[in-house]
Amino acid sequence: MKEMDYIRKYVTNLKDLIQYKNLIQEFTKRDFLQRYKGSYLGIIWALISPLVMLAVYSFIFIIVFQNKWGEVGVDSDATYTLMIFSGLVPFYIFSETINRSLGVVVGNPNYVKKVVIPVEILPISVTLSTIINQLFGLGLLVLGKIIFIDTNHRTLLLVPLILLPIVVVSLGCSFIFSALGVYIRDMAHAVALILNILFYMSPIFYPSTQVPEQFKFVMKFNPLAPIIDMWRDVIIKGIPFDGTMYFQYMCGATVFLIFGLGVFYYLRKGFADVI
Repeated sequence: MKEMDYIRKYVTNLKDLIQYKNLIQEFTKRDFLQRYKGSYLGIIWALISPLVMLAVYSFIFIIVFQNKWGEVGVDSDATYTLMIFSGLVPFYIFSETINRSLGVVVGNPNYVKKVVIPVEILPISVTLSTIINQLFGLGLLVLGKIIFIDTNHRTLLLVPLILLPIVVVSLGCSFIFSALGVYIRDMAHAVALILNILFYMSPIFYPSTQVPEQFKFVMKFNPLAPIIDMWRDVIIKGIPFDGTMYFQYMCGATVFLIFGLGVFYYLRKGFADVI
């Protein structure tokens, strides 16, 4: 009986949240603009930051370590650089969303205690703002592919579809970590360590096929590995993604999002007392 009451309340909360779509847009816009408020270059930093990091990683792995991608047809420095970039962009969406979600509820106590709005608007706006910010990097990636790589360009039409899984997963994480961040204040230290491990355990600087057979099970537990592979297939290689794998991943991501929102709803009743 309690389970049915919880489900009804969950559905009611979702219906109420849909009614606040205009408010979500305003919060997202405000969060995005505040990133660069007062800076001389403003929104241009959204282009400079990924380019600088890409240059650093390219120098380390191409010039210093003289790495090769390990796949047939990927032997030029430009292609290897874009291979790295196609892994960095989805990872940055995921990691930045989590990092910024940790303090989003704690940093806005007035919205928890005084203003009557759905608190879940805060992690949603942070996630959407992060995605908009990383769209500049995605645009650079697509432009670089068109200029330097002569593969099928028609698969670029699938970019919105491959963006959707990382959005869903990131949003689910945003709900969970924004809620946990209220109760566990040193969560940021643990998250920083986990994201650092995940960064090198994801196929960003190497293809998934290069992982030794006895360690391939690690990739199965990495939620970013399939996404990064799909990004490379669609954007760099010009190959459509596997429809079955995509469907299975989206189903899993959707379940995770529902779970994350459920965790947020369960924990938010104590936000005002803790904050």
